[in-house]
Amino acid sequence: MSKNTKILALFAIACTFAVGLVSELTKERIKQQEQKYLLKTLHSIIEPSRYDNDIANDCIKISAPELGINKVHTAYIARKAGQVIAVAMTSTAPKGYNGNIDFIMAINNDGSVSGVRVLKHQETPGLGDKIEIRKSNWITSFTGKRMLSEDDSRWAVSKDNGMFDQFTGATITPRAIVDGVKNTLIYFTKNKASLLARPNACGEDKLKSTSTPIKHEAENEQ
Repeated sequence: MSKNTKILALFAIACTFAVGLVSELTKERIKQQEQKYLLKTLHSIIEPSRYDNDIANDCIKISAPELGINKVHTAYIARKAGQVIAVAMTSTAPKGYNGNIDFIMAINNDGSVSGVRVLKHQETPGLGDKIEIRKSNWITSFTGKRMLSEDDSRWAVSKDNGMFDQFTGATITPRAIVDGVKNTLIYFTKNKASLLARPNACGEDKLKSTSTPIKHEAENEQ
């Protein structure tokens, strides 16, 4: 092996070691930031004073076509004195103008919506991006709403004779969100008992979720 080859080999080993060291040193900080963003989002849709458990580490994993696409989603459970008071589920609206729209919605124990926030989307800036809380308060129109039945015709945009406004020049995006929230609410209501009977899938040894990560292309808080 020539001298130059040995030098290159040593350099490669040193670089690999350095990258590994940096990754190890920043891993905990990244985890803390992810937990911070997660809690910030959860607090925006479930008032923290309503629960007393470690909501970020109390969750179940769900995979169902009713949640938009075939992947694993996460439902975070809020409890007060051991009793479930709300569940925050990640889900996907697959019919956005430019593709999938990932969101999280909190459902109260009585079936009403506690809150909804968009996590990630690729909708048109200035039009469809009004689903973001930092661009518009439209997403808060779901708060407090409930369904009378699976066929509740009110759960549609106003253009379709529903109770939710659409955006000027953009109907597809809000329609997709309304449909996604509606389908998620129907799924949870029909499967609530069996879902809440599942064992905890979070905790200190299970923080690496296979669900939709909370991305901040569409920042969920101002």
